Amino acid sequence: MMAEIIEVGKADLPSLSRRVKAGEVFIYPTDTVYGIGCDALNEESVGRIFEIKQRPRDNPLSVAFWDVSQLLRYVSLGDEQEALLSKKLPGPYTFIVKNKALPRVVTGGLDTIGVRVPDHGPIRELIREADTPIVTTSANISGEKTPCSIHEIPYSLLQQVGFIIDAGSCKLGRPSEVIDLATGEKLR
Repeated sequence: MMAEIIEVGKADLPSLSRRVKAGEVFIYPTDTVYGIGCDALNEESVGRIFEIKQRPRDNPLSVAFWDVSQLLRYVSLGDEQEALLSKKLPGPYTFIVKNKALPRVVTGGLDTIGVRVPDHGPIRELIREADTPIVTTSANISGEKTPCSIHEIPYSLLQQVGFIIDAGSCKLGRPSEVIDLATGEKLR
C-alpha cells in the first residue's frame, strides 16, 4: 500500500515534524529533485534508507539543514568556508565538509559529509520545525534515474515510507552540484 500523500500547501508542519522526530522515513521535494529522508540523527531510520534505496552502506548520504546556522552545529568549517556557504545557500549545491556531530552511518564511515540547504521554503520550514537535520538523497533505487516528480518515483519506494510530500515538479529537475570544500573540486 502506498504511503499517505500530502500536498505541500496543506502540510501540517507540527504534525509532520513529530513524525520526522519519531523516526519515519519520508519522500519530499527540493529545489533540485525529490528526496527520501529521515531524521539524520536517527541511526535506525538512516539504515532503512540504505535498505529502501538498495544503496551500499559505505556510500555516504547527504544531509539537509534549514539554514547555515543549523548546519554549523554539526560540521567544522573555516571562516572562508562558512562565508562561501552563507553566500551560496540556500541553493542547488551540496558541499563536502568536515563532519563534527553527525552519525557515522550517514557518512559511510568517512570523516566528511555532504551538506545542503535546499531552496525550498516548505521543506526548510519542516526541518526548522523538527529541529533536526534530515537525510537528503534522491528518491530512487541507487544508481537509477533521479525523480523530478512523485510520478517518477518507483512504486516500491512509495510503499516503504511513512508519508510523501507532493509539490508537483521540482524547480530545477536535476541533482545538486557537489563541491568538495577541502579541494574546491566540483564532483558533480
